[in-house]
Amino acid sequence: MAKRMTIMIVVLAVVFGGIFYFLGYLKPKMMGEYFANFQPPPVTVSSESARTERWTPFYSSIGNVIAVQQVTVTSEEAGVIKSMPISSGAKVEAGDLLVQLDTDVDVAEIKGMQASAELAEATYKRDQKLLERNVASSLDFETSRAQLKNAQAQVESQRARINKKSIRAPFKGTLGIRKVNLGEYVQPGTPIVTLQDLSRVYVNFALPEQLFSQVRNGQQVEAKVAAFPERTFNGKVTAIDARVDQQTRNFTIQATFENPDQALRPGMFAEVKLLLGSEREVTTVPATALESKLYGTSVFVISKAPADGQAASEDAQENLVVERRYVETGLSQNNWTEITKGLEPGESVVTAGQLKLQNGSRVKINNKVELR
Repeated sequence: MAKRMTIMIVVLAVVFGGIFYFLGYLKPKMMGEYFANFQPPPVTVSSESARTERWTPFYSSIGNVIAVQQVTVTSEEAGVIKSMPISSGAKVEAGDLLVQLDTDVDVAEIKGMQASAELAEATYKRDQKLLERNVASSLDFETSRAQLKNAQAQVESQRARINKKSIRAPFKGTLGIRKVNLGEYVQPGTPIVTLQDLSRVYVNFALPEQLFSQVRNGQQVEAKVAAFPERTFNGKVTAIDARVDQQTRNFTIQATFENPDQALRPGMFAEVKLLLGSEREVTTVPATALESKLYGTSVFVISKAPADGQAASEDAQENLVVERRYVETGLSQNNWTEITKGLEPGESVVTAGQLKLQNGSRVKINNKVELR
């Protein structure tokens, strides 16, 4: 009986000793060796090579399109609209009739005023003859002359009032949408229709005060608008504001654009480029290759893995690694960004898939699909 118990104790000691040995020593050692030799599979990324381009240096901004001449046509006199020989959006010449107010009462009144003026003129001439014969006093003559001038002034005033009821275009341009209708009674100052000369337009935009010394009249300006994304409009700087805004520390620039087809319309937003000089060579990469963080802007540069004594993989894609490299950037256009320091033309950079990468990660390039 005692011998059997001894054997059982020995067996249990061996079993539990083996378990403790495996869990406490062998397993951690095996796991350590596994992770020490483990290589994660390469991360699939998209890539692009840094390239050399010729760019014209510029400053970019957002501007507003404004008509060179624009006005809201209003009525100077009260009255009922008798005729409107215009339509919304029509092109008009300077002096064209836009709205005619009713003048029947005014015409009747001017006839009475003309009759009073004729009577005053006859009285003036009679008193003049009487004065020459010393029959009338000079006071009577001066009174009749004053009455004549007053009557004539009333006629001219009434005639001007009648003319103001014929509302005409002050300059050549394009009408907006009319705001009144036939038969409507309008008060002085009532908006009737907008009129804009669209043959040329202004684009006003702002730049930081640090750039004030680099802006001159005559500099070339390029503009793009959302309505015509494929077109580039060319203009010139024609005015620079004399002051800097105290709130924003920006100053306003006005560029003038010829607009023969009237594609640019007042109120449009424009993406503006102020060109600063002649073309120069720059190194560029896609904007998606850049990562901006607290420590600066960086890219992942792709290169072949250094030799480590092991046999190289037959697939060259499995021998690629990435290096995070901090760079300095310059201008940006068309989703490409200038690299002023830290990268050479021809070096390959990751353009998609950076979230899974760290310094030294192995990568596999696949430019056939869009990665995120």
